Amino acid sequence: MKKKALSILLTAAMAVTMLAGCGSSSSDNAAGSGAATGDTAAQSEAAGNEAAAGGDKTVINFYYSTDLEKVATKEMEAFNAANSDIEVVGHSIAEGDYDDKVKVMTAGGSTDADIYWVRTPAQMAQYTANGAFVDLAPYAESTGVDLSPIKDTSLAGVTDANGAFYGYPTSGSCWMMFYNKELFDAKGIDYPENLTWNEYLDLIKELTGEEDGTKYWGGLMPIWTPNLGAIPTGEYLDDENLTKTKEFAQIQHRMYVEDASAPGIAEMTSGTFDITAYFQAGNIYTMINGDWMFRLMEADFEWGAAPLPIFEGEEEGSSVGQSSYLVISSTSKHPDEAYKFIEFYCTSPEGTAIIAENCDVPSYTTDEALEVFKSQVNVPGVDYRFSAKIKDEQKGEEGYASLIEAYNQELQLYLLDEQSLDETFSNYAELRDEIMN
Repeated sequence: MKKKALSILLTAAMAVTMLAGCGSSSSDNAAGSGAATGDTAAQSEAAGNEAAAGGDKTVINFYYSTDLEKVATKEMEAFNAANSDIEVVGHSIAEGDYDDKVKVMTAGGSTDADIYWVRTPAQMAQYTANGAFVDLAPYAESTGVDLSPIKDTSLAGVTDANGAFYGYPTSGSCWMMFYNKELFDAKGIDYPENLTWNEYLDLIKELTGEEDGTKYWGGLMPIWTPNLGAIPTGEYLDDENLTKTKEFAQIQHRMYVEDASAPGIAEMTSGTFDITAYFQAGNIYTMINGDWMFRLMEADFEWGAAPLPIFEGEEEGSSVGQSSYLVISSTSKHPDEAYKFIEFYCTSPEGTAIIAENCDVPSYTTDEALEVFKSQVNVPGVDYRFSAKIKDEQKGEEGYASLIEAYNQELQLYLLDEQSLDETFSNYAELRDEIMN
């Protein structure tokens, strides 16, 4: 079993590396090649030095990945225009290199960085444990900013037991249900909204079948987040009691195996599976996926969005997602000015509207951002994205990615009918103990 756990740890590390290389949301966000990125950073640094030499502005150095280039540039332009005494200077680092370079910069403690962009809650936990960032709670208390839109969701994952938090969430993801309007219209049935998981299973079973030689699937759901349905209840893979995770595994088994109302695990793990292309083919009624579909979908039929199905008794609109964060370096010489920019970027009507212009959803939702996003994304049901109550997809703790890999490995064997439900959770418990201890 120890060899098995080691294999999982290595696989998880490789998966994280692969994900880091494909995080760009659109080609417009990329600054270009590594050489071009270096030029961008050098030019930004030169501009910062020039501003500093003038002596009339406080220069704030902001480091971010190239996939944030477009929105970060607009945020800096807007903030700088409104603050004559502060100049925020951008330093973009190539997407594939960013995480490693930030590790080096924060470990060295001798950098000019004032602000960093941090990709995940897990990275936040690692950096915070090393004392790399400034506690932002006193600054928030001083300005009186309303934290209620994020306090119990994306901010909760980076807040400690004493109320200290070390980053403001910028934009985030949200799992939803998408549906082919034309197929539902042809059947003369209502669009699916605010369903429980059992209601969803019954619906997609009824819709699955063959018509005129074409196979129609009621559902489609990837297994990227294997415990997806349990997370909105507050249950995670490091919990001792995995009641909801086990219930969701049974839901998945019914969907993929018993009812066969969605493409199964063998098909989805074949190496050529493209969930967007599957749904766009036009023979699938519903798809469980993330809000990135608003940006990626190019279907030639009308489609809509609805909340993620939930367990009975859970609050409507409960979902799963993950935010990225802006933080202040513990070595910053100008934390007050740096905080002013972060609060503008992440919580102000203007700052959140800029995020929405990029077809990303700000973690801190405002009426202005909602209107901008809706103008960019003309899809029925997009409002559900803004009203969702989102729990973090992953816990911000070291080793959690390995737990996901271990559970996914055992779950897939169950969903292929190669082991029982009890065997699945017994095997996972052993792997979890080895990984965590």
